[in-house]
Amino acid sequence: MSTPRPMLRAAALISLALTAGACTENKPDVTYDPDGGSCAPSGRNDEIRLGLAPACEGCHLTGNKPFFASLTAFENGLVYDERYVKPGDPDNSMLVQLLKGTAAGSYPQMPPGQPYNELVANGHVSLTTAQVEAWIRELPPAPARLEAPDPEAFSVRRLSAEEMVVSLMEQLGLTLEDFVSTSDPNWRNKPYVVNGGKLFVWPGDWAPGISNEYVSDSRSVERFDALGGGNPLVYRKRDVGFGPSAAQTLVQMSQAWCARAVDKKSNTAVLRYVTLADTSAKNPDAVQKNLRALYLRMLGQPPSEAEAKELYEKVYVPLEAQSPRIAWIGVCASLIRHPLWITY
Repeated sequence: MSTPRPMLRAAALISLALTAGACTENKPDVTYDPDGGSCAPSGRNDEIRLGLAPACEGCHLTGNKPFFASLTAFENGLVYDERYVKPGDPDNSMLVQLLKGTAAGSYPQMPPGQPYNELVANGHVSLTTAQVEAWIRELPPAPARLEAPDPEAFSVRRLSAEEMVVSLMEQLGLTLEDFVSTSDPNWRNKPYVVNGGKLFVWPGDWAPGISNEYVSDSRSVERFDALGGGNPLVYRKRDVGFGPSAAQTLVQMSQAWCARAVDKKSNTAVLRYVTLADTSAKNPDAVQKNLRALYLRMLGQPPSEAEAKELYEKVYVPLEAQSPRIAWIGVCASLIRHPLWITY
């Protein structure tokens, strides 16, 4: 199933923006090198932030401790909070203790699972604990705090795997029961069988299916992992990038789940103003109305005339030659792969 050319161009631009925005915060003294795929830090604090990011941003890019969302978040939330960093005193700084696995409390080590020094040794990160300690000894003075959000700051991120699963079920009118066998009234409390051909995607730490005890198809969890999902039960962090595995899984997921939504009886999520008996020849106005409504439902904004025209001519019409069912699956799947759907 094809994707309109403007969508591909927009996806490439957003991919670049996600890469650059993740480390530049749109500041004039920070440069992004698209050829080298790297960011030049704006100062010593930013150098440490970028050095720690591969190990830390998987858990701390969003949530209640989004230290790695931006340089401002890193400085205001971690660097100049003496609960984490004591200027000139690395030994008594919780950040260093967490990296060494000696911190007090419920979480003595960060990141969990693998000691930080092992991440350095295997090349996952290049910033050493000794370099972090040296930075704390000579910590630069705190910059002026932001009194209000910066309207120029870059704020786009990719959807997490959890958001993709929950959003698609809601938008496509699907529920858990559309994917798993529920013939036994007590099915939620025993091993269940994944219905064949539905491309079930489910996190390993969500019930039902917690820790793979109940799920009958291990690929359900593997697909979720490929989308970038984390699993604290096995110390797996979220992947905040959007690489080939995530893209491939989303393509398969979009086509399979859109097919399930189109085939689901009395489901108007995709086919709101048409039935499969309507075609561009028999009822063109209804087809156009449904296409625009589906675009609005999936992407949160109405299409421009050019976007609606290209989606109709480049996706719907060629696929309708096979069948209206395949055409609506293709339109639905192409919208899920649109950069406006993938990002937040």
